[in-house]
Amino acid sequence: MQQKSPSASRSRLLLPMACAHPRRTVILCFLAAFAISLVLAGRQYYQLLQRELQEREHNLHLQALAIEAVVSNGKSQLQFMRNIAERLLIEAHIQPAMRRNEAIAAAMRNSQQPLWELPVPKSDAPVRAIGDARLANIPGLSREPQQLIEDLHLAHAMSQVLPAQFQGESNLSRILFLTTSGIVIAYPAVRDEQLEPILRKFTRSPLMHLNRANAEDLDIAFYPPPGSNLGSMPHVLLSTPVYLNAVMRGALIYDVPQTKLQNYLYQTTASDEQHALIDDEGSLVASSEQTFKPLPGDWLGSLPASSMRLSIPMLFQRDHGTLKLDQGYLQFRELQGIDLMLTNYISAADLRAAVNAQIDILFLGVWAVLGMLMALTLYIVDRLFKGQLRLNRQLREMGLVDGLTQLANRRRLQSDFGGLLQRLREDQPLALWMLDIDRFKHINDNWGHSAGDEVIKHLATLCRALVRPQDLVVRYGGEEFCVLLPDTSLAQATQMAEQLRAATAQSVCVPEAGTLLAGAPSLEIRLTVSIGVAELRVDGCLGLEDLVATADRRLYAAKKAGRNRVVSSD
Repeated sequence: MQQKSPSASRSRLLLPMACAHPRRTVILCFLAAFAISLVLAGRQYYQLLQRELQEREHNLHLQALAIEAVVSNGKSQLQFMRNIAERLLIEAHIQPAMRRNEAIAAAMRNSQQPLWELPVPKSDAPVRAIGDARLANIPGLSREPQQLIEDLHLAHAMSQVLPAQFQGESNLSRILFLTTSGIVIAYPAVRDEQLEPILRKFTRSPLMHLNRANAEDLDIAFYPPPGSNLGSMPHVLLSTPVYLNAVMRGALIYDVPQTKLQNYLYQTTASDEQHALIDDEGSLVASSEQTFKPLPGDWLGSLPASSMRLSIPMLFQRDHGTLKLDQGYLQFRELQGIDLMLTNYISAADLRAAVNAQIDILFLGVWAVLGMLMALTLYIVDRLFKGQLRLNRQLREMGLVDGLTQLANRRRLQSDFGGLLQRLREDQPLALWMLDIDRFKHINDNWGHSAGDEVIKHLATLCRALVRPQDLVVRYGGEEFCVLLPDTSLAQATQMAEQLRAATAQSVCVPEAGTLLAGAPSLEIRLTVSIGVAELRVDGCLGLEDLVATADRRLYAAKKAGRNRVVSSD
């Protein structure tokens, strides 16, 4: 007799089942087809999305490199000029004969004037300074005769260097040299009324707080039009301090028009992206818009609301990356060696449009047809399935949770203790409390059983608030509670139990008036608890029953000793 193959047997078994349940069979077939198409579509979409984000992050990196190159070049030039300035200061300091100059002497005699200058040739940058009285009103500036002579000697030389340097830099609108003695050299020159405001901004800049150890750092400041003293357009100022014997004597400043950064970002940014260059305080320096619009406050505040907490320090700490927000993506990259960050925000809708444009239209059509065919049958199955899951979850929770207090019940304690015991190392302690409300029958008799339930819920709330997240609070039965404390020694558990006992004694339960008996002694119920403490290792317990029995024995010892106390030993 020929034996039937297993595959033939399964086919004959499945065919009658399919015929008996045609709706289920159709749904399963469509689900299989839809699942396959969904997996393929999801995989394709995810790959396209990641590739799109990577390409945009790469473009952001290229923009950052271009800006870094411009700033790095300015930084190199500033450091070169600072070396020149510091050498000149050293020469003037150690060779007094070099400071003998009739022009310098004449200028010093005029230092009492509100504004005075050091005569220089017309081809050089003008050297001007504010008078002694005005200087005294600017915190951070000072003027000693020897210091002023040295600064004027340096200023005379820098007035020749600045024009030559300016001619070789096409990206600058002005070069300035400021001293802590109130001298200003600017090429092209600034107006007389701008000298004092410029010096005040100088004294409030981070340069005044640098020390010689980190003086190699470059300070970048951004001055938008409101309050600026360098013209009507926004400016980016690159500056570096000049020192003599570890004492700051001045600063060199490159004034870069913000419009150059603005135009570069506008020309190199895609239309569906929003690029922004911000400083370490979140101020907007430049954007990818055609016209710069100053933004007060932190630039991050201009982004659409998101549940993710963003901050400027967090972005600078991460250096670069891509963050998924509620309504889009934020890409960012810190400019190396500069306290600036280039960011790109693209909305989720724009990114989806860019990705969808790359997905095969035929594939989308097949997916859409499958989805519509599935919708009619899935609706019924989905509702039934969700209802069954919800019912199962409710039944499971009812079996592990106490209905009155919403605490864990004894079944939950037994289940959790078994798993915890398996994970417990030999040197790890495991403590347990048994606690009981003192004179609970007196409360029920005088305030009523409904009020007694409120007292039980009140104690449950106290226990939740005073134990740790890893501790398990259990309503063991009636007015008796149990608390399982993993990784807790007997001494620690006793101390925690004492805190709960004291807090309970100081608390007041105020049930609703409708739950009290007519002859209740008061509207408030004060209560105390007695607590027995045991520890698995110290007390030599073999399991949960021994641990509970030990703690329960000590609980009744606490009640016998007068109640409202903690007992942790026999």
